[in-house]
Amino acid sequence: MKRIRYTFLWFCLLAIKTASAQDTLHLTLPQAEEEFTHKNLQLIAAKMGINESKAYELQASLRPNPSLYLEHMPYNTQRKELGGFSKNNAQQVLQYQQLLEVAGKRNKRVELARLNTEQIQNQTLVLLRDLQYALRTSFYDLYYQQQQLKVYDEEILTLQQTVNLYQQQFDKGNVPLKDLARLKAYLFNLNTERQQILATIIDDQADLNVLTNNVGTYIVADANLPIVNLNQFKIGDLVTQAEEIRSDLNVIRTGVKLENQNLVLQKALAKPDINLQLNYDRNGGYISNYLGVGVGISLPFFNKNQGNIEAAKIRIQTVQTALQASQLQVQQSVISAFSKALQADKMYQTFDNRFTTDFSKLIDGVIVNYKKQNIDVVEFIDFFDSYKNTVIQFNQLQNNRMKAFEDLNYAVGKVII
Repeated sequence: MKRIRYTFLWFCLLAIKTASAQDTLHLTLPQAEEEFTHKNLQLIAAKMGINESKAYELQASLRPNPSLYLEHMPYNTQRKELGGFSKNNAQQVLQYQQLLEVAGKRNKRVELARLNTEQIQNQTLVLLRDLQYALRTSFYDLYYQQQQLKVYDEEILTLQQTVNLYQQQFDKGNVPLKDLARLKAYLFNLNTERQQILATIIDDQADLNVLTNNVGTYIVADANLPIVNLNQFKIGDLVTQAEEIRSDLNVIRTGVKLENQNLVLQKALAKPDINLQLNYDRNGGYISNYLGVGVGISLPFFNKNQGNIEAAKIRIQTVQTALQASQLQVQQSVISAFSKALQADKMYQTFDNRFTTDFSKLIDGVIVNYKKQNIDVVEFIDFFDSYKNTVIQFNQLQNNRMKAFEDLNYAVGKVII
């Protein structure tokens, strides 16, 4: 029974390892964007909304249906006999009506529907811009958090080994309790900080899993950091690009077109339509087999659609004012984002990349000297803590730099970095 139990346990562990390997997904940023583009459910739903709007365009282009009215007398009360279609003892009425729209109402409705489709397309691009920003910032944050986790894992492993050796020496009475307690307290702090990093990684993982539709998969971010020269950009050119391509601005611009087209339609609706009518009456008129043609039109004495026309004019002014405000906001957002990107890049350039490598070699020497008891436990922890803080700050510096670049991309409205 024990052998069967151990064999079953071994297979369970093997299955868990296999599942973990299958559930881990290594992604570069281009691969993550590819997954996002084809699998994000919000984008898929938004594209369906575009197709729905095009169907409304088709509906708006259709002409009014004609109407047909048929009346038959089933029983002749004077002759006391059933009325028949072929007999002359029955009364029949046939009416055919067709509505004729004037002032180009149908074409104006079609144009309004087309602009609605354009608006939904712009709103889809707004959604794409927001989701793409979330994807890229989450990806870089995940990358640097995972790099930071590696530092903590290495430090905790080294420190745990040191604590184990120190515990053995303490048990033999060779080291004081206060030194062992300091090492254990510092090890506890490292594990606590590591848990905070893991919590951040879980949040980033959740965002990326939803964005790429890979729920339940552990994503390992493989970032190829771009070589960036911000001097190639001119702030005036970036502002011009943003004003031309920002999807949120295009939403308001299309809104202005929509309100203008709505005003055109409302003015057309003030013109009365014509209703053509063809009547046939078999026996009900002053002559048999009466055939008449009629024209109907409403007289616009009271209702000339004045309220809707005035409301359309006010909406045009409202949207135009909103457009001016948004243009100012876009200009300022680009200027601010570019200034922050310059500042973050300048800060990064002042940091010597060799410092982390040299510090890593130094900490290795510190560990060796501590084991040889050339330095005491306070100096050892101080060096250890300085190394950890330096690596963390450098990772945060790089993460802030990439975040500033993504803020600039977002402000311009496309990926320029």
